[in-house]
Amino acid sequence: MTFPGFAPADLAFLSDLAVHNDRDWFTANRAVYDERLRPALGALIADASTACAARGLPLGGDPNKSQFRLHRDVRFSKSKLPYKTHLSAVLTRDGLKMSPGMAYIHIEPEGGSRVTADSFDYDSIDPLDPSTHPAARVAAPEPTAPAEAIPDLEDAHGRGPYVSAGFFLYDRKNSDKVRRAIAAGPEAWLAVEAHLAARGLRLAPGMAVKRMPKGFDAHEGTALEPALKRLQWFARRPLTGAEVSSPQLPETLAGFVDDMKPLLDFGWRALYGG
Repeated sequence: MTFPGFAPADLAFLSDLAVHNDRDWFTANRAVYDERLRPALGALIADASTACAARGLPLGGDPNKSQFRLHRDVRFSKSKLPYKTHLSAVLTRDGLKMSPGMAYIHIEPEGGSRVTADSFDYDSIDPLDPSTHPAARVAAPEPTAPAEAIPDLEDAHGRGPYVSAGFFLYDRKNSDKVRRAIAAGPEAWLAVEAHLAARGLRLAPGMAVKRMPKGFDAHEGTALEPALKRLQWFARRPLTGAEVSSPQLPETLAGFVDDMKPLLDFGWRALYGG
């Protein structure tokens, strides 16, 4: 199946699911998900993988295994709503969902599919879903964050479709490997930031810590301080409704990954050498 674009009428299923988030409604209406949305997402993964390979980008995925479940893991959540109200998938180097250095694809209607901001459940974050990464526990973002701030991944859900790429690290050893690489190669890191800025991209807060991490105090007050305070390094690009409904979406995703390649390469070198 070649990716046809997500039909707005099919995406309306996700908006309706946000209103009727219960098993009876889902069972009665699941044909839209099973027969149209899920196959379209699988085709998007396959075609985006091909588009990335054509550009020499080492990210790809399996049409089935790279999709996240629509069912929520409610074991550790106060909210017992059974379903997510978005589609999501990842492209990685090795096909594993939590592999460091990934592109994350988030599909939902423009403007978000949630009923109210209060209905947002942070345990539904796909890359950090307890069912795929049990140790990951995230806190809600600051409600008073300035409007110009780029939200962390968990604060982006419910805001509409987007693609993000980079390193969503929660293992302190891995985070420190990236920090050491930044401190050891400041010019290389600043070149990455300049490359992203030239393409209209900048790093999200990345669950930044308030104080300089131990061992990096010498860089306090320097241009490296924001990068060294992050626990994650990624950027996010919103997708328009026209892009999501277009058969050219795989190329759009591959183009974004291409823009992010210097960051991905930097992180992979930090984590694995070479």
